[in-house]
Amino acid sequence: MNKNVILLFKSILIIMLALTVLVACSSNTDPVDEETEPDSEDSGESEAAAGEPQEGGELVVGMTADPDTLNPLVSNTTPGNWINSSIYPHLMLMNEEGEKVPSLAESWETTNEGKTVTFKLREGVEWQDGTPITSEDIKFTGELLHEHQLQWTAAVFDQVESVETPDDLTVVYNLKRAYPGFAGTMGYWVRIVPKHIWEDVEDPSNFTNDDPVGAGPFKLVEWKKGQFVELETVDNWFAAEDGKPYLDKVTYRIYPDINTMVLALQKGDIDVTAQDIPTSALSQVESTEGLEVVQTPSLGYAYYSFNLNPDEPSPTEDTNFRLAMATATDREAIINVGLEGAAMDIDTPISSIYSEWINPDATAPEYNVEEAKSILEEAGYEDTDGDGTLNAPDEYGGENVNLEMIYDGANSFHQKVAKILEDNAKEIGVTLELSPVEYNTLSTRIFTEQDFEMHIGKWGAFDESTETMHTLLHSESALNFMGVNDPELDKIMEDAKYATSEDEAKENVFKAQEWFVNEFPVVPVYVQQFNLVYNSEKFGGFKVYPSDLQGLVDPNSLINVFQK
Repeated sequence: MNKNVILLFKSILIIMLALTVLVACSSNTDPVDEETEPDSEDSGESEAAAGEPQEGGELVVGMTADPDTLNPLVSNTTPGNWINSSIYPHLMLMNEEGEKVPSLAESWETTNEGKTVTFKLREGVEWQDGTPITSEDIKFTGELLHEHQLQWTAAVFDQVESVETPDDLTVVYNLKRAYPGFAGTMGYWVRIVPKHIWEDVEDPSNFTNDDPVGAGPFKLVEWKKGQFVELETVDNWFAAEDGKPYLDKVTYRIYPDINTMVLALQKGDIDVTAQDIPTSALSQVESTEGLEVVQTPSLGYAYYSFNLNPDEPSPTEDTNFRLAMATATDREAIINVGLEGAAMDIDTPISSIYSEWINPDATAPEYNVEEAKSILEEAGYEDTDGDGTLNAPDEYGGENVNLEMIYDGANSFHQKVAKILEDNAKEIGVTLELSPVEYNTLSTRIFTEQDFEMHIGKWGAFDESTETMHTLLHSESALNFMGVNDPELDKIMEDAKYATSEDEAKENVFKAQEWFVNEFPVVPVYVQQFNLVYNSEKFGGFKVYPSDLQGLVDPNSLINVFQK
């Protein structure tokens, strides 16, 4: 990550942490007088009252969707990340300042003009069945991902020429060409799996992994779909302050919606929220003694998308229609009404958090209903049957522009955004049929089946600005569910991703943004600031990590959480 970007990110986090003090809902317990020595019989009780770390206890986490799968190589949802990243290790982690730092990898270096990347593994780490983790596990994981194209991270290994494992703790990647983002992307995003188990899996893409053997600080006890996921801590974990997590168990309870989850939080049924609490619900939280709110900015963004490759002719294929929708989108209302002000504006997939990578000339159109109508009229859209809804030109179906917009029905923000977009579309003669669906159903329809016309979604984190656009929009990218296919754009994004200098990368990232604001395969609408809540009277030791992908329930936060 660029040093200036890190400084900006740190500044934002400092502001967020300062706000934490302002929104704290209760004070900590009174400190113990340092000059008073407790009796030996009462020492345990006194330490607990003072908020000192105590071993044992169960932390109950609230969320509104099941993980998509326990298969760490195909999971692609935020709830899936919360669970799988607690069970399976990464070579790197992202710390509280947004920097990538060692985890399973003790160190790494890039040599040979950017074409050789070497990871040195931490010694003495074992899989949960007692088998030592070696460099062969790292090598095998990448080869399995790439051979079966299991997830978007498979593309990380496209540029790997060969892999060497000179000893049990060293893995060397020889790349076809310089790839500046390889170490960070592979290290942070790829979950490592045990070779001795997965080499016997016949179909890794459909492997349910019901009894996972990982090497994280937690292991699975039980997953009862729609109700809970129960994890228990392991006896030894290198990153924990005392060598192992303080807690005995972490249980994720699944609620049908945010409001039900907030009520459970107030009643004490859960101790911390994995996902964001709407600003409108904070007054309820603030009235409950013992609950504390912390805030963290997103490293991703929310958007609505179009299917550019539908089964039947559709306006979503038409650049003019997409531009008109972008022009008719009232982002100010979305941020101030839908998000209650807890968000920042965004023009392209490059977040304002990474300001140096933003092309100042590549901006989204200002909200202008008349301009949007004019774009559609010039493109041949007209209400031919007088029913108030425009008809598309013949090449895009010739029918009423009546499109289904699907979104996560449990996401209160997306519910509000959907209503605003419905009203915005109606102003220009377009009908959106709002269709809330269950989160994992949404994920399947979007990423697996491409069965949608328009949809509202969000990305949890983009951490390498050189390859953000490539990850989303390249014609061969697994996350290009919209169906973008532009060879010229592919070349621009490849030149950014594999650039040998920051200036070269930035020039091409700027070009990709120029393409984006002329095409709008998706319309970015905001970068969110998340409200996360935990019970500070019962638990201490939480750390706040960037984005809701990590937040308070990042495993490196949970390993240091203790019951008071």
